Amino acid sequence: MDDFDDFAMVTQLTRRELIHVLESIIGTKELVVEQSLMRPLDKVASMSFLKEHNCLRVQQLYLDRLISWDPNLENRVFLIRPSLTNVRKVCELIKAEPNVQYSAIFVDRKQNICDLEFEKQGVYGNIESYELNLSFIPLESDLFSLELPADIPRSSRTDYQAMARCLWQLQSLYGAIPNQFAIGQAAVDCQKVFQRICQDMKEPAATANQPISHLFLFDRSIDVVSVLLTGLTYESMLNDVFKYSCGKIVFGEAVETKLKQKSEGKKVIPLNNSDAIFSVVRNRHMSQVFPFLSARAKTLQESFDKASAMNKVEEVKDFISNQLRQLKQNHKLLELHICACEVLLETSKGSDRFGIEHAIVRREADANIVMEHLELAICKQQNPWAVLQLACLWSICEDGLLSKHFHAFRNLFLHACGYDYLTVFYYLQSNGLLIEKSTPSAKTSIGGASFKINSNFKELSRKTSFSHLTKSLRLTPASDIPFDPKSINPNPSYVFSDAYTPIACQIVSQTVADGWSTSKLQKVFGPEIPITSSLNPVKPDNRIKKALLVSFIGGVTFAEVAALRQFAQNSNFRIIVVASHVLNREEFLKSFIEIV
Repeated sequence: MDDFDDFAMVTQLTRRELIHVLESIIGTKELVVEQSLMRPLDKVASMSFLKEHNCLRVQQLYLDRLISWDPNLENRVFLIRPSLTNVRKVCELIKAEPNVQYSAIFVDRKQNICDLEFEKQGVYGNIESYELNLSFIPLESDLFSLELPADIPRSSRTDYQAMARCLWQLQSLYGAIPNQFAIGQAAVDCQKVFQRICQDMKEPAATANQPISHLFLFDRSIDVVSVLLTGLTYESMLNDVFKYSCGKIVFGEAVETKLKQKSEGKKVIPLNNSDAIFSVVRNRHMSQVFPFLSARAKTLQESFDKASAMNKVEEVKDFISNQLRQLKQNHKLLELHICACEVLLETSKGSDRFGIEHAIVRREADANIVMEHLELAICKQQNPWAVLQLACLWSICEDGLLSKHFHAFRNLFLHACGYDYLTVFYYLQSNGLLIEKSTPSAKTSIGGASFKINSNFKELSRKTSFSHLTKSLRLTPASDIPFDPKSINPNPSYVFSDAYTPIACQIVSQTVADGWSTSKLQKVFGPEIPITSSLNPVKPDNRIKKALLVSFIGGVTFAEVAALRQFAQNSNFRIIVVASHVLNREEFLKSFIEIV
């Protein structure tokens, strides 16, 4: 593992493929990039890199705005995903100025519907089409994402196919992964496609020095609870409150107004381990973040005071040349994170939501208290999606709500928020996220998702209750032991204040401790949830210094990433997380609704 390059070769391959596509388009180019692809592109290629390959100007593609073109550039190139919305916008722009050379680079692949739309709009002969396969985007040394759109109508089949292709690419670069496990329909389908690609492309032989020993594939639908619960680490709460994607964040006015040094316009801040403050607090429980920042501020002030007391010229020169710049940078970062932390604490101040969430997951919640909290949140006109998240969590953990509670909540919500949300309730109920116990046709799955509307998703209905699942996998630690946020080596469940352990983390933990048993897991999850593994898998062993690769098809939360990092630290393993995308709770719930 000492020479493992953190998938740097994968990024290099993606960059080479981008070069090949750009060089295939002769002449100077103006690149118009879909908004969701701007940050992934920035991770792969800098502006200077693009200019080296004749992309002299780059701008975003806005669906509701016109584009100001540079008349001196020969080619107009679109970098987009193959959606009808994007293709129609491209057709509109081509029709406005048809006598110019246009090209479209589709990520990850061009679909037939794109050509049909070009033909329907009468611009088929005016545009050249190319494909660009984006591989894993490095968000951190142990976290990689395909940055696929969190879009339920297209996510199931496309996500697992893209994941299978990238896993094969990973294996071809770093050696065969001998032990593979999959839980959930999308995960099993991904493993089948992955194996088929390996057979077609000739699977690399296993070698003694391959850096990855085990691959765990998880379908997002097996654990929806980990998405709906409020993650209580700093990074997880930042993701809930602010716009955080692809390792960058926009804090916005709430934080900017608190800063002494104001910045004009929308400021995008990179958040990664190169930030000396963020690298320390990102995985900490929220209750421990502000005390740490406060202590660091005192230490920083002492350093400045010590400098002001210097009398010798040599000491002052040494301080200015070696320490001052870093101290100023740390001061700036510290102020930023203190202000962000203040906003996060203000957002949750005076709310008993965390306690109610934890009581619901432990199945210790009083139904009347939960209903009272939901009613109060609606009357206070809190974010409707936050209210629905709690209602969905309650429904999933209780395997459906009693009729009186279901109808009382729905009626009050619709009266307060408007009957536009009637379709929202329909989709949530159809997908098993918010159901009525007395409804005989209601289908539920692990975490509550049946996905029976869209044909891309297999129906994941099951008989196993949430309570049976939590008991079998020991997902809820004993409630009589108080949570200690100051613990040096906490259990992975610390991300939810010891109320719940993410299923993926628990399965990895049990596999490390006892080995993998498909038969035992099948009894836990029920026959409706497919589970597969490679033949005669070997138990993970931290003495051989190999990494465990944990893959999430359908997205991963920062709470799950923090839990896996804590488990890796406690067990002296290296765990690398790869996912189709990083989930935001509100966007996750909305994705079930936006079905077209």
